[in-house]
Amino acid sequence: MTDRAGHGAELAAEFALHHGAQGIVVACGGDGTAHEIAQALLGTETALAILPLGTGNDFARAFLSSLNLDQLLSRIAQPQIRPIDLLEVNGRMSLNITSFGFDTRVQALMMAINRRLRWLRSMSYPLAIAISLFGNRTFTCSCALDGGLRQDVHYILAALCNGRYYGGGFNPAPQASVEDGTIEWVQIDPLSLPRILGLISKYKQGRHVGDPAVHSRSVKEGHLWAAPGQALLGNIDGELFEAAEIRFKVVPSAIRFAFF
Repeated sequence: MTDRAGHGAELAAEFALHHGAQGIVVACGGDGTAHEIAQALLGTETALAILPLGTGNDFARAFLSSLNLDQLLSRIAQPQIRPIDLLEVNGRMSLNITSFGFDTRVQALMMAINRRLRWLRSMSYPLAIAISLFGNRTFTCSCALDGGLRQDVHYILAALCNGRYYGGGFNPAPQASVEDGTIEWVQIDPLSLPRILGLISKYKQGRHVGDPAVHSRSVKEGHLWAAPGQALLGNIDGELFEAAEIRFKVVPSAIRFAFF
């Protein structure tokens, strides 16, 4: 059991120091716990495993055989251990998804709802979406992807996806892989409220790809700049941040992961 912020990372780092490639650290929690342990195992040979005991369990949803604990416990002793990629954002590592704009506003509101109404669990995200839809939905930044020309973009949300799911099951990047040396850039243009309402269910199911307002591509690195006098509102695996500019890149085969 952990008893303070960062304690899980300390325990994982100590375990990795003693056991190296012979060890597996099992993160028993949600996406935040998995994110914390992944940072601690970076640069070691010790593998990361996940038992999904959190609220969203989005990374586990994509890359484990099940979210059923009984099934996972029957398989955990015989994992397939393979290296996976991480996403580096301004020197910090993202295991799953880093997103910007509307999604981050929703994330901030969801966290506030969870603090007051923890019994809502996974329903807190849809509730936060519904409330946020009635505020400003247009964000602006400049971006240069894979060494391309800098261009201004207007968006309702944008996401850098190493994993496939976030927000309790929303699927922005159904083709994303943690083993291909790339990440998926997903950007959705500003839309009217009726268009947003029509797209939400498709976005949750991963059926939004191909919509004319949705732009996605595989990238390895990029640079984002906030609009003058503003800051980019973002979150790294659910942890909120603001920055005037962002440099990101994929880090191939950064840590070992136990698939089971």
